[in-house]
Amino acid sequence: MLEGTETVPGTPGSGAGSGAKGSAPDACPIVRLGKCFGTVPKPSDPTPAAQPITLRDIASFRPAAGVQHMEPNGWVVAGLDANIYAVVGQRLVDGALLGRPATVRFTPVGYRWNYGDGTAAVRSTQGATWASQGLRDFDPTPTSHVYADEGEYVIRLSIDFRAEYRFGSSGFVPITGTVTVPANELYVTVTGAKTVLVEHDCSANPSGPGC
Repeated sequence: MLEGTETVPGTPGSGAGSGAKGSAPDACPIVRLGKCFGTVPKPSDPTPAAQPITLRDIASFRPAAGVQHMEPNGWVVAGLDANIYAVVGQRLVDGALLGRPATVRFTPVGYRWNYGDGTAAVRSTQGATWASQGLRDFDPTPTSHVYADEGEYVIRLSIDFRAEYRFGSSGFVPITGTVTVPANELYVTVTGAKTVLVEHDCSANPSGPGC
């Protein structure tokens, strides 16, 4: 038996009838003895690109607020450094993200201090106590502040967190932008300092004048 491929005039793929040249998208892939065998697969729709996670998507995830402290506690001498610092660390928050279990990691990256005297500062460090830095009381630190005038002030701090997310045990993926969370407020009294003369060091002679 002789087998072959035959194109019938006027059938799809012959270039006649439809006026199309070459292969049309709906042309028969195999024609034998005037009969069509097989079908032409339609191109599949492209898979839409995954949308990046944004800060809006993680609105239900919130890091715990940091806590700010100061030395001396609650009072300051005008013209001398007050050491103000924050206690905060990296936070892991679990929840549902786009309907899937996820973990969001928050890392503190910036500290916005408002000292209540008309001045403010943005620091990249949270600071630490004088003792932990090997400093004496009233020494300047990377986060200290000097009040020029006596009075009552309120110190406010807001902390910027960088956010990352992950699904399951996959690696963390960064999210563009930062989340800002306010810390506690500190109320401080700024007073003047008086210099007095003492007889010997007060630790050696506690009953001496001025001690």
